[in-house]
Amino acid sequence: MKCFYCKADMTESTTTHVAELKNCIVIIKNVPCIKCEQCGEVAYSGTVARRIDEILDTFEKAMTEIAVVNYTGSAA
Repeated sequence: MKCFYCKADMTESTTTHVAELKNCIVIIKNVPCIKCEQCGEVAYSGTVARRIDEILDTFEKAMTEIAVVNYTGSAA
């Protein structure tokens, strides 16, 4: 797969996804992705994107200001 921005090759990797919600900041570590070897642009599969949404929905309802969760170990 080629990068949308710089057209370099993209390879399977992991990344850290950070999302700022209304009431908290959620940091999800070790998220599977396809990452550009040159510019670092990240793309997620549909399955991973849905899982990220599920994790964010869970923490949006929680009474916490900052949450750090491991993608593979989350129970959301």
